[in-house]
Amino acid sequence: MRLAALLLLASACTSSAETRIERIATWERSRPGLRAERTNRRETVWIGDGRVRCDDRVSRESWIVRADKKVVWRIDHALRTWTEVTFEEAAKAREAAAADVKAALARVAGSGDEAELRRFLEALAPATGECEVKDEGDGGVVAGNATRLISLEPRGGPGVKGRRAAGASGVDRIATTLAEAGVISPAVAGALSKSNGMLVSATWTLVFADAIVRETYEVTKVTEEAAPGGSWEIPAGYRKVAAHPMGRAPRAEA
Repeated sequence: MRLAALLLLASACTSSAETRIERIATWERSRPGLRAERTNRRETVWIGDGRVRCDDRVSRESWIVRADKKVVWRIDHALRTWTEVTFEEAAKAREAAAADVKAALARVAGSGDEAELRRFLEALAPATGECEVKDEGDGGVVAGNATRLISLEPRGGPGVKGRRAAGASGVDRIATTLAEAGVISPAVAGALSKSNGMLVSATWTLVFADAIVRETYEVTKVTEEAAPGGSWEIPAGYRKVAAHPMGRAPRAEA
């Protein structure tokens, strides 16, 4: 499954508040041995306390991360279906994928495929040690906010580059939720959760149970408002289908 672009955007207000974020994004979705898929997205992201929802108006898909239930749901509104992957299942899928990539590296050492496989392995390996958000200078104006260019380069894993609006909302809630789901590393989440402001544009790598996504996004609007009723649940009448790691098409459950 793909996860939604559930980004490092969160409100610095009270824990019961919810935030709505409009943004445009590009995904480059990769799986070992397959051609990368590039898609454009127009999204509404909702952020609550320990939960995130992303609705993509292009694909008509939604993604919900529920830290309280330790699950990620993918909802296909066109097909009226949904899949579920627990945090534990996602972690096992990433470990299995890393083992497969390591085995493949041994077979293709010295060939043109080696560099690509090493990039996959770097993304699958969790970053370790502490890392810091570095200020890289003036970032211009994004969504009406003055920004600073920032970068984050953890040891042993992919980093983050983007523009941060110091006067906007904080990033602590979403960073923690994504780290619990395994989408980003605890080292990256820890550094971002200490950073004041909101990432209003960024390029980073998201690691999901079935694919690695290189994402670039830009925020166009942020408002503090409650998500519509039922936003954190599966819609009634939708059919559950089985999720398969590393991009195999889901099949209907009996």
